[in-house]
Amino acid sequence: MRTLRILLLIAVGGWSFLSSPAQQPNILFIEVDDLQYEYLSFNGAKYPPTPHVDKLAKEGVYFSNAVAQGMMCGPSRNSLMTGLYPHNLGFYYNGQMKSLPQGVWTFPKALQRAGYFTAWIGKCHIRPYIAEGKDKTEAMAEEMGFDLVHQTVGRAVLCKQLRKGKQLRKDWYVSYLRSQGLADTFMNECGKPSTLPEDVYLDGFFTGSARDFLANYHEKKPFFLWLNYSLPHGPYDVPEKYHTFDPQEMPGGTRVKNYTPPPGLVKKTKPARSEVEIRDHQAGLCANISLMDKYVGEVLETLKEKGLLENTVIVFFSDQGVMIGDHWRFHKGTLYRQITNPALIVSWPGHMKQGIMVDDPVELTDLVHTTLELAGAKKEDQQKRSYSVSLLPALYKGRSTGREVGFAEIEGYAMATDGRYRLVRGKDALFLFDDEKDPKNLVNIADQHPDVVQKLSAAMDKWYEETGKPLPPGTY
Repeated sequence: MRTLRILLLIAVGGWSFLSSPAQQPNILFIEVDDLQYEYLSFNGAKYPPTPHVDKLAKEGVYFSNAVAQGMMCGPSRNSLMTGLYPHNLGFYYNGQMKSLPQGVWTFPKALQRAGYFTAWIGKCHIRPYIAEGKDKTEAMAEEMGFDLVHQTVGRAVLCKQLRKGKQLRKDWYVSYLRSQGLADTFMNECGKPSTLPEDVYLDGFFTGSARDFLANYHEKKPFFLWLNYSLPHGPYDVPEKYHTFDPQEMPGGTRVKNYTPPPGLVKKTKPARSEVEIRDHQAGLCANISLMDKYVGEVLETLKEKGLLENTVIVFFSDQGVMIGDHWRFHKGTLYRQITNPALIVSWPGHMKQGIMVDDPVELTDLVHTTLELAGAKKEDQQKRSYSVSLLPALYKGRSTGREVGFAEIEGYAMATDGRYRLVRGKDALFLFDDEKDPKNLVNIADQHPDVVQKLSAAMDKWYEETGKPLPPGTY
């Protein structure tokens, strides 16, 4: 059983044993993109300041060893939506899956059956089955289980699509830009500091839409809102006033010390060319995170203004992290700690514990069981994904979740962690890292700890046995 530690950098109360309320709470997911957990100030980062995310951590529970299941936007998000692992879908990298199976079980549909109004706002890399004559927005509603859908893609993808001449006439955000005469400005500024007003910048538009939803929500049903940001994913083109970080003050790159990763493990990453390039990218990431944090604060302020905080569970997390000079590389799609840790925070002051850090190796898929249990969903729905565990023992009582190992995967490789040691295994890889002493995963210690390798390998074998053999890419 893992231990639970108090966050020493914050001083809050919340130590009474709290119990679950009978009333169904509202549930707000705030999912961000490519957030590297080491760049949050409550985690000890010098830059950038993240006061609003810090506040969530102070008023909630931070899962320091949370694990994303997919290592890119698409695999991670579709895994969470369905409660399935990437190997159940054959979806390991972006672009490998045409669509989810028609009629696939999703937890938002289960929330609808539990009496919730469900809403999706923001970036959408979900791959719903789209019936003939339907569009993606309609498919998100009918196939995924949302009563309200406002969706587009991330800023980087939109830039590429517009520059290729795609019309995107039905795109929610592009249609808005065209109505304001700003579509060309958006396209021409991709990769440069934006001159768009902050409430028109893509993530500001998401924020305004979420605030409007919260301010005007008058349904008798509780709501589930999944707000999906594109930030802090690149390009690093937030407005100029956020680019205040000196590259020379950035942490710089790191290099592995006693092993060489096989090409397959890092094929989706990009080698860095220089220390200058690394520090410039890190400064750009800090700028994006600063604006991301501001937008999160605006959503929290609306909850407060509208009297919704008391009965709203807030879940903040990233789809996965990003290599930003780590191992002298950029991008993601690999299994080091900087990628797999999604900076998961759950906050519900007055009901759940406050200001604690849980070391259990929980998974993002555990949000499925947790959310359905909070919602009082039907038993058959709660039991649908038996490998998802509830986080409520930690959230309400400060106890262990009971999960001993968390898993992540890419094509041909998998990772298992007990919260201290990380095993990365594939046909040409067997690496063990001590995440506590070596969080950058620079030193392979597999030869020094054969007992740990054996333990985590056995857990990985059991995981595949219980959840199914990996499907090949393109199965769906």
